[in-house]
Amino acid sequence: MKSLLMGILTVFCVVGCGGEVKQLQMKDTAGATKTIEFPKGTLTGAASKDQSSALAQIFVESHNMAMEELAGIKGNEEAIKRSTQRIEEAIQKLEEPNRKILETSRSNLETARKSLQIIEQLSKRQGTGEITLFFPVGSGVIKKGSHEYGRAANFADFLSRESRGRKVLLISIGSASAFGNRKVNQKLAKKRSEAPVEILDQYLVNIPHNVFKVYGTGDVYSPKNVSMKEHQRYQHARIIAFYEMDQLPSLPEEPVRDKTARSKKRPRLYLFIKAIGQSDLV
Repeated sequence: MKSLLMGILTVFCVVGCGGEVKQLQMKDTAGATKTIEFPKGTLTGAASKDQSSALAQIFVESHNMAMEELAGIKGNEEAIKRSTQRIEEAIQKLEEPNRKILETSRSNLETARKSLQIIEQLSKRQGTGEITLFFPVGSGVIKKGSHEYGRAANFADFLSRESRGRKVLLISIGSASAFGNRKVNQKLAKKRSEAPVEILDQYLVNIPHNVFKVYGTGDVYSPKNVSMKEHQRYQHARIIAFYEMDQLPSLPEEPVRDKTARSKKRPRLYLFIKAIGQSDLV
């Protein structure tokens, strides 16, 4: 909320006796009060830290396993088992609607696609967004001073300004052609997924962040049987950003003095914060 209160302002959060509804109440010196209710389970209604990280982990693990399957690579059985277990554990950290979506996925590729869709929705809700950086055919380098370098730097600078102490999670998806030698294209896609990292690290130097790098080639990211002009559009690295959201700390529990005091119908949890001067509440 925009600068509503002047002078001495008292802000207090309360949780009702049933513990089901969380409220933020604001009262100014004139006596006006506003109340905001939050969804059960979180004071912000946003994805928790564990859920944000879990989504990134699910996408990376399922994506990598799907790429190996598409390339016909038979990985180490123990490594596959560990990846599958990590995916299952991460899914259990999600809210029920998202958990059900991913639990019903029938393959690693489908899981990767669906988890990416959830990440895209989270990114849009948070306003972090994404950027696609383009490369010349056969190149996996972003030259300093180039147009794409400037775009990547501006994107990182925006995330830095808006982070407000939150950790930034970024997924860099490198892609290459469906044409030509598969091994060469695979190396090129990998280089493209890594190319933006140095720029992001430089402009997020004082901001906690983590970059998840994945890459793929062939029909998944670049269509066949298209003109060279259209083909060039798929020489890129797509970067999706979202914030790691921590839950607010639990409110302190009011000491129980005696049975009579406990029976009184008043909030069990409370927090008082007093501020002097002008306050901005968002």
